[in-house]
Parts: sequence; structure tokens; C-alpha cells
Amino acid sequence: MDYQRGVVTGESVWRAIVLYGANSATYKFAFGATLLDIAATGRNHVTLEELAPRYAELLCQALQRQPRQGTSESSRFLAACRAFNAGEIDLDTLHRRTVQLGFANVIDAFPKLGGDQAPVRYYEDRRKSPVSPGLVLRDELLELARSVHAPDLDAETAARWRLVETAWATGVSGAVLVPSAAYDSSVQLVRDPGTQPARDSGVRLVRDSAPRLVYDSGTQHLVLRTELRRKSVTGVVPALNGYQDGRCAYCDQLMVQESSGPIVEHVLPWKLLTRDWNGPDVDTVWNLVLSCKPCNNAKRDRAPHESWMPWLEQRNNDLIESRHPLRDVLIAQTGATPARRRVFLKDAYRRATELLPAVWTPG
Repeated sequence: MDYQRGVVTGESVWRAIVLYGANSATYKFAFGATLLDIAATGRNHVTLEELAPRYAELLCQALQRQPRQGTSESSRFLAACRAFNAGEIDLDTLHRRTVQLGFANVIDAFPKLGGDQAPVRYYEDRRKSPVSPGLVLRDELLELARSVHAPDLDAETAARWRLVETAWATGVSGAVLVPSAAYDSSVQLVRDPGTQPARDSGVRLVRDSAPRLVYDSGTQHLVLRTELRRKSVTGVVPALNGYQDGRCAYCDQLMVQESSGPIVEHVLPWKLLTRDWNGPDVDTVWNLVLSCKPCNNAKRDRAPHESWMPWLEQRNNDLIESRHPLRDVLIAQTGATPARRRVFLKDAYRRATELLPAVWTPG
């Protein structure tokens, strides 16, 4: 990710704010989406009364989708949104309570990274101004809202929001969203998490009833699967695009001009699953990246050259360090420390290229 590499732009800092940091409530997602909507009109000043309708609408919709929108047991603002959804208060009352309660913390907290002020400022807080109270939208935000990246940023925010909801709803922080099977490279088999390694040297898949996120290639969505049903969580493209800054994983070219859009790519090819594969599941997030169509066509059913693999290692580390909602899943799949994740990738790559020796060198 650009911001993690020291590249400071309006786009990279916005992505860092949305994609990195702890999530105690989903206010920042609604607030960010509302700011982009208003900035796209070209306005450079907005009052809380003008922010409230769209901001409240997004959170009311979110509560209908998933009742839990924060880690706190109580929130007077979310209680007002629930009351509106239940028909207990009217729209005008909702908007008044949003102005009174909804912006108490989010305006101060949104532009911060790691507790410090972000290096790019998108607005100035003038709520206490006696002349024209509200927010002054800076050129950095106005330019961002008009840029070719704005639709991607909006989609990435929505995707992150869906993943956070799913994490809270299913207890992913407690590792409930386990991988479909945990791969133990030390004993060369796939085993059930929490059990002792088997004595044999074969491959064993153990089914469990815990909900888990899997990739659905037909819809290009991450899907929450249980024994009874599959529920779409979010698209893979917006969920991963921000961590690649909208660039192809292989050639580093921006994909905003791609008519077909970014393509979800298996780094170690999916074809491995049709062979006598005894490595980790390649159809999960750790092995998924976005590529442009030319690179996807050129790569085909081959692994990239080994010299490219540090890119994937760093991307997975970025996802984990960003407190991504899938953090625990990625750690369970690839290792608890960067050193272990490196060993995991090297071993998976070795096994993949032993089975499918032909590799592709990104140009």
C-alpha cells in the first residue's frame, strides 16, 4: 500500500484512514462516504444539518443489514437509528438526533492515524464558529471526490464495512471464522485446527461446522458459508483493491482504465486443486490478488516467478497489520509472525512449482 511505503497523497491517506486502524464502530465508514458524496458536488462548506440526512441514512441501512454496528453495548445515536427503523420516530426527529448525537466523536477521530493527525487534512472543523458553523471542505477532499479513484474509494469503504460487520456478527476476533482447513507444513498434511497432527504422512481434510469465508469465483465475492447456507459478504475486488492502490499486482499499472475491471487472480494457480495437491488451500484470501487483463492472460495456469513472491508476502502482512477484519483468518492460514508467514509462502511455492513447474515472469 502506497501510504505504508511513505507515499503521501490524498488518495493514499484516505485509504489508510479507511483500511487501517481499529474499528470500534462503523461511523467512520458512513462519515467518509457522506463526505465524498457532498464533496463531489463541489461545495466547500457543509453544516451538520446538511451532513445528517445521508449519514443517518447509511447507518440506518447498515442496521437493517446487520444489527451490530459497534463494539459498545450502548449508543444513543444508534438507538435513534434503530427507533427510526422500527417506526418509533419520524425522519425529522432522526435528523435532529443525528445532529445532536451522531458527530460527537467521528469528526475528531476520522482524520487520525495511530492517534496522530493524518498528514493530509480533508476538512477544517468550524462547528464552533459564530458566523458559519460546520465543516470547511479542503481542496484535498474536493480533488479526491472528482478524481478517477473516487468510485473505487467508495466501493472499498463499503467492502471494508461489510467485512467489519461480518467479523463482529460471527466473532472473527475470536477466530470463529476459521479457515476451511489449517495446513501444517511441518507434518505435510492438512489438519483440523486445535487437534494434534496425525501420525500418517497423507493429506487429511477435516470438516467442521464453524462459519467460514470462502471465495466464490462465479460472483467474485467472499461468501460466508455455514452448514446450512451461503451468504455473500462483499466483493473481492473492492475488498482488496485499496491494499493494491488500484494497481495490478504484477505490472503495477493502474487498473482504473480497464474496461473489464480488475480480475481476481490466484497467485498459486487454482489448477493445483485439480491435481494431487498436498499444500494449503489456494482458494482463500492469502492467495488472491487483483490483476489487469493482459497480465491475467499472460500468466494463465502458472505461478509467478519466485522473485515476485515478496510482493504477496508484504501484501498479506499489510492486511494483518491493518487490523483487517480477516486478520485472524490470515494468521490462522499463514502464520502468527512475519517469519512464519515467509516460511509458509516459501513452502507453498515450492510445492506448487514441483507440481506445476512452468512459471511466469511478470514483464
